[in-house]
Amino acid sequence: MKGFFFKQLRRWQNPLMALLLLALAVVGIRLWPHPPLSGIASSSTAVYDDHGRLLRLTLASDERYRVWVPLHEMPSALVQGVMLHEDAWFRWHPGFNPISLLRGAWVTYLRGGNRQGGSTITMQLARLIYHLNTRSPGGKMRQVLHSLQLELFYSKDAILEAYLNYAPYGRNVEGAGAASLVYFDKPVTQLSLPEALTLAVIPQDPSRRVRETVSAPGAAPTADDLISPRLTAARARLYQRWVRTHPQDAALASLFQLPLRLRAPEHLPFAAPHFVEEVLADARLRGEVSPEVHTTLDQDLQHLLERQLRNHVQRYADRGVRNAVAMVVDTRDLGIKALVGSADYFDAGIAGQVNGALAKRSPGSTLKPFIYALGFDQGILHPQTVLRDVPTSFGPFTPENFDGRFLGPVTATEALVRSRNIPAVYVASKLQNPSFYQFLKDAGISRMADEDYYGLALVLGGGEVSMEELAKLYATLANRGTLAPLRRRADEPRAVGARMLSDAASFMVLDMLRQNPRPDDTSIAQPGHLPVYWKTGTSWGFRDAWTAGLVGPYVIVVWVGNFDGAGNPAFVGIEAAAPLFFHIVDALQARDPTLAEPAHAPPQNLKRVDVCLASGDLPNAWCPRRGGTWFIPGKSPIRVSNVHRPVIVDLASGQPACPPYDPAKTRTEIFEYWPSDLAKVFRQAGIPRRTPPPLPDCSALDEGQAPQIVSPLRGETYTRRVSRGGEERIAFNATVDAGVQTLYWFVNDGFVGTAKPGDPLLWQPAAAGEYTLRAIDDHGRADARALRVDVVQ
Repeated sequence: MKGFFFKQLRRWQNPLMALLLLALAVVGIRLWPHPPLSGIASSSTAVYDDHGRLLRLTLASDERYRVWVPLHEMPSALVQGVMLHEDAWFRWHPGFNPISLLRGAWVTYLRGGNRQGGSTITMQLARLIYHLNTRSPGGKMRQVLHSLQLELFYSKDAILEAYLNYAPYGRNVEGAGAASLVYFDKPVTQLSLPEALTLAVIPQDPSRRVRETVSAPGAAPTADDLISPRLTAARARLYQRWVRTHPQDAALASLFQLPLRLRAPEHLPFAAPHFVEEVLADARLRGEVSPEVHTTLDQDLQHLLERQLRNHVQRYADRGVRNAVAMVVDTRDLGIKALVGSADYFDAGIAGQVNGALAKRSPGSTLKPFIYALGFDQGILHPQTVLRDVPTSFGPFTPENFDGRFLGPVTATEALVRSRNIPAVYVASKLQNPSFYQFLKDAGISRMADEDYYGLALVLGGGEVSMEELAKLYATLANRGTLAPLRRRADEPRAVGARMLSDAASFMVLDMLRQNPRPDDTSIAQPGHLPVYWKTGTSWGFRDAWTAGLVGPYVIVVWVGNFDGAGNPAFVGIEAAAPLFFHIVDALQARDPTLAEPAHAPPQNLKRVDVCLASGDLPNAWCPRRGGTWFIPGKSPIRVSNVHRPVIVDLASGQPACPPYDPAKTRTEIFEYWPSDLAKVFRQAGIPRRTPPPLPDCSALDEGQAPQIVSPLRGETYTRRVSRGGEERIAFNATVDAGVQTLYWFVNDGFVGTAKPGDPLLWQPAAAGEYTLRAIDDHGRADARALRVDVVQ
């Protein structure tokens, strides 16, 4: 018996070895790595909002809609429905079905009936990816050979997955993933059974079944066309076969009687075009290729923003307003929730396809809050510090206010709310480590020139920022001084962020901005329960009108202007941009009455103190009006106010008396002692101020202020040009106490002249070098400053 076995083995040895080698070759070919079928054709990208709603479906590089969906994410109803309708023996044949091919040849060529191809799923995939003409016997043979190749190289699941993603679905739609988004406005994973079986029958005759459904002959396609009778009948036949293998779904027959609509590709959403293009551009820069991108955008907020912006442009059209930009950012996760990059994306007359949120433009006064915040952190001032809004020169820079007027003494809060330029420039001139320029650099403001290029003009919008950069800065205030990048994609983790301002400084600035009253033309709106922290800005030449601020959890930034930079006197922040800002605020609160600010713990190192309202300093015994302010212990400036001072007046003469004082012959009167520059502004403004009487010789007891040199600036170098023959002069000026009549100026202990309080003294240096400048008032009080003069050709 054993001998017989070995005899037979030797007899069949060669055929068995051939079969073994063939099997090993097949296994080797299968295991050898082959290019994935998903890489044969490019893919579209489906961009979604934060609730999974489609914003845009892009075309692939070959101008087709195609979204690759892995087989395990395809609904089982669609997968089984396709195999049941197209190729019931798919799992068992080697790539072609001989019986189907013979039946197709008999019907097509011998009986002369309607053409039947007899193609399997594998053969159809071969025709699609190899671009075969299978209408002839030779073409059909090549299709069979390529199907054998596919079966040899790839698994059944890989072939089925590729077919479901490359199958034609009419027009320029390929694959079930794209067809589901285009026709049913939902991901393929969410298809119902009627929808899945509808997609299962379309590839067999895609052009006719889809064309008849989404577009009637001679009529423009509409967004909601019922599926055609031909497609309905094909689906009904498949459902009958489906119920035989899935009897539990017989109860769903009523669903197949309901109307079903297919959306035409022409009616795919094209929402938030500027934002979507920004997201897609970022993906290209990163080299990412993804069929799906989920963003931070909220489509409802996007529609709200578009509606408010469109209405605003229409309402202000008679003032020359044609374009505007706006965005909303959620401060909780730094996600961009809405962005409108122009008034009309399709209007070439305003360059509507330009994304205005990325354009670099002068911010006007919208950056002033950050100057005051830096001043708080550096101990320069507190919200009730009294600043001088008076004509002031900062070296060669002499800023003016927008209205051309000066208010005299103003608190820091009032200066910020009323957007006074001189106080802001003064605070910025005192900033060190960081300076205002360095702060903006550290905050990531791009494409900034050298600091010397801007000087203090940077305070008044001399630099340029984009809307997104400005929104990021205001989000920093909302997040109590922590700067982090904005997010566009849901899968972007929120960055830890960098500390730019203290918790206390951010809180104080927001408290100041909260006191900014709404503009008159929006006061008709019902006041909301939420505080609004906001600031306007107007660029030089009326090119840009801004409003930026916070309400609830959102940063809102709006801009009104022209992309070509053309100016318009109507482009004033408070008049052109603020109304749009508050229309958005009101719409947000109407949309969500429960809108609330994110919870923040109060800053621990912040105290509330009483100050004299006239000076912003701690009140002395004679201060008549007092108020509260926020104060950072150990950092905010603190001193006792000396504006209000008592003067003992002789009852008989009405003049100040000298000690000793007789209570029966004297009385005490309180006078305000204002520096000369502020007193001059009061006079110009017609604001009555009692002039303190001149003190007698006993006035040595007076504790008035020493002069304070304001020009030249401390640490500045003045340059003389030889070409001008040394004719340039340097202006000496100082603020003095109210009782001063004459100011004496000395250079290197040499007397150079006198000046009345508030008047400058012009001095012409003899040569370059280091000088010491002194100002002495007629009470013997003095101030000194170093001065350097250089000479250039």
